[in-house]
Amino acid sequence: MAGDEARPVGNASLQPRLMGSREIAERLGLCRQRVQQLAERADFPAPYQELRMGRIWWQSEVETWIRGWRSGVVLSVPGDDGAVRDLAERLADHLADRGCAFIESDQIDSLAKGLRLVLDAVGVTWVPGVPWDR
Repeated sequence: MAGDEARPVGNASLQPRLMGSREIAERLGLCRQRVQQLAERADFPAPYQELRMGRIWWQSEVETWIRGWRSGVVLSVPGDDGAVRDLAERLADHLADRGCAFIESDQIDSLAKGLRLVLDAVGVTWVPGVPWDR
């Protein structure tokens, strides 16, 4: 019979699961547009497939990414602009999560530059390997 190969065999809970942006948004409490922005980050898992309705990811890979994303950003090297940009992304995520502000992805670099100025002006000490948000 056509289509039998797509039917789960055995215990369906043991089958690998896929997630679209809607499921990821619900899991994170974000809007789908914010998930699409997060999906453009270099550290976000590569999609399993891109369909007409959008991209889909393996749930296990997304869950692993979420654990890392929520654990914080490491400011690893004094003056590391990549770490400041990560901090700016986390700040944007924080504001969006709370519905305070929505910062477009093309504005993150400007936010990072401003954060860098503030961090340097107040004399922040950068400690290698220590999470900034513990």
